[in-house]
Amino acid sequence: MEQLILVIGATGKTGSELVRLLSGKNLSVVAATRNPDLARKHLPAAVRAVLFNYDLPATFAPALDGVERIFLMARPTDPHADRAALPFLQEAKKHGVKFIVNLSAIGVERVDAFVLRILERYVEDSGIPCTHLRPNWFMQNFSSPPMVKEIQATGLLRLPAGDALISFVDIRDVAAVACEVLTNPRHSGKAYTLTGGEALSHFHVAEALSRAAGKPIAYEPISESSARTLLNTAHVPPDIIERWIQFYAMVRDGFCAEISESVGHILGRQPIPFSQFARDNATAWQ
Repeated sequence: MEQLILVIGATGKTGSELVRLLSGKNLSVVAATRNPDLARKHLPAAVRAVLFNYDLPATFAPALDGVERIFLMARPTDPHADRAALPFLQEAKKHGVKFIVNLSAIGVERVDAFVLRILERYVEDSGIPCTHLRPNWFMQNFSSPPMVKEIQATGLLRLPAGDALISFVDIRDVAAVACEVLTNPRHSGKAYTLTGGEALSHFHVAEALSRAAGKPIAYEPISESSARTLLNTAHVPPDIIERWIQFYAMVRDGFCAEISESVGHILGRQPIPFSQFARDNATAWQ
């Protein structure tokens, strides 16, 4: 019998790359998505798309049918993502799921009240063997809205990050680690912090983007108040704005400067450097 792997968030940046990697290994993949009909147009032919929505518990059982392993990703903009995921975990337990790879975030083990740490504990308490992946800020944030739109429009990267350092990680590395962990039982019971191989300030980031795009891009440190104004102008919901403000306060406190060797140890190669990410995505800022 085939061992099905259910990928939550299969049409997102990390999930879609993971689906591609798993499919390339000829593994049986089920892509969980809110819009299966649309997803099928972009998924590998062998991948089955199923309706999945944390707000619709009736979608859980059909999505879990025959599934042995899960790539779990909480709803990224939900301040109560733990509550939304708990009923799904309970259903996964009923269906006999044997392993969960949970996408979390760097440093959550130091903040018990953080929503993703609460979700980690729910996964652990389910009794299903699991591995937590705790990535740092994604490099791809710079090639996605709202950051990329501001860079395109103004040539500026304006953030309340001060001169703090962040060991940004490429989503391609996160997906590659998830693929390895999902297919190798030696990783069960572990928690991995995933970072790039260097810690950069946003001044360094702007320099790398400028070189890749062939045009000047500058970083301008701003206050939290100015950040709120910019995000409001971009029509970002207020609760998400406050989460971003809190995250950048942690960044300024040095929370995200750690450099972990987990990516290199797991993949047997160095993490993708920021300069390569910038070259690979240069058209985004042009």
